[in-house]
Amino acid sequence: MKARNIALILIPLNIILAYFIYDNINSQIIFNKDAKERIAENVQKLKDLRQLQIKYKQAKGEFSDDFDKLTYFLQNEQIPIVRATGETPDSLINGQQISDELALELGLISRDTTYVLAKESVFDAAYIESRKNRFPLNIDMLVTVPYTDVEYNVDAGQIEKGNVIVQVFEISTNYKTVFTGLDAKNKSYELDAILKVGSMTEASLNGNWKNE
Repeated sequence: MKARNIALILIPLNIILAYFIYDNINSQIIFNKDAKERIAENVQKLKDLRQLQIKYKQAKGEFSDDFDKLTYFLQNEQIPIVRATGETPDSLINGQQISDELALELGLISRDTTYVLAKESVFDAAYIESRKNRFPLNIDMLVTVPYTDVEYNVDAGQIEKGNVIVQVFEISTNYKTVFTGLDAKNKSYELDAILKVGSMTEASLNGNWKNE
């Protein structure tokens, strides 16, 4: 009789235990799917911000540590585009190779400078084609981590590498911010770890995600 009573007690307990195991496994599967998509979206935004930094440096000579400056540049400024016509001849004058400057002075080549809006040059057709189109480019929200109202961290400066001064930048956020709104506790991610592009200690434009 006692064994029967124990069995009757254990049956619902086993059902409850099985439910919690299933729920935990299912929760992990759902989280992993959502986490992978969140990371992919943030990686794309970090790539977009890298592209903006690269174009900003081409125009200004340095990277920026200020998102206000970067977004103002993107939305309001123009970038000079120099188009060359002709070709510097592979010949000599007075025993010296003709330089581009001399060829320009002699009228052998010409250069025409036009100006285009930064937002049309930074994110041109070739770049847009290279993006993951499931994450639309919204320049008004470019510096904000998706699903939050938190901006990425940005820094820029210069370091010395091999007796050469190199311009560097870094844009980052942590996984806790990336997973805002998800139940990320006790999952397979270190929430304080950083997702970033660039580096303040190395001359690198790469991101620290698995596939560049």
